[in-house]
Amino acid sequence: MSVNIDLYLDVKNLESPDEADRIRAAVDLVLKDHGIESWMVVRVVHAPPSVTARSEPYPIIISGFGRWSPTFERDIDQAIHAIAPGARIALDWGFPDEE
Repeated sequence: MSVNIDLYLDVKNLESPDEADRIRAAVDLVLKDHGIESWMVVRVVHAPPSVTARSEPYPIIISGFGRWSPTFERDIDQAIHAIAPGARIALDWGFPDEE
């Protein structure tokens, strides 16, 4: 069964603009690996350094969300912390059909 999902990712506590740029590239790669890159908008801010990703302008349609989401969360966490061990990652899901 497919589910509509809003994805919110915030990465903070980065050390430099260069680190933020590298995090963006890593996030882009994970999104591509999971086949959701076309659903996402990724932004980098250099002062203070941070990265955000949002499912915009529409939700992501995911089949098997319960199986998929832990793998996605693990992949995001590993990709970001490989570059920035001190990064604070906030990843949240919204369920627009339940609102």
